[in-house]
Amino acid sequence: MYVLQLDEAERRYLLSFLRGRRGTAARLKEQLSSSEDCFGTVTWSDADIATELQNQGMPETAGNIRAIRTSYLGQHIDDEMIDSGWAVLEQAVTDLKNHQ
Repeated sequence: MYVLQLDEAERRYLLSFLRGRRGTAARLKEQLSSSEDCFGTVTWSDADIATELQNQGMPETAGNIRAIRTSYLGQHIDDEMIDSGWAVLEQAVTDLKNHQ
């Protein structure tokens, strides 16, 4: 299992690098998500944060989006996704054992 963690500068560099190679980002995402060994990929965006702000009656401002991204939970969302993923896999194995 591997989670790519980038700070803002690294993220900007990687995005600028990929933009310079037309289609590379799309091919990279496709490769990562279509690998036989990989069966789950999650990507979050500022638009997702804006949607949740709206759902909770908060303004979808750049400042609010930045506050979420830089919050403890925003910076550790990958840890939460990994924990949730392990819980799902554990339940799947339990279900399989119970149905055999």
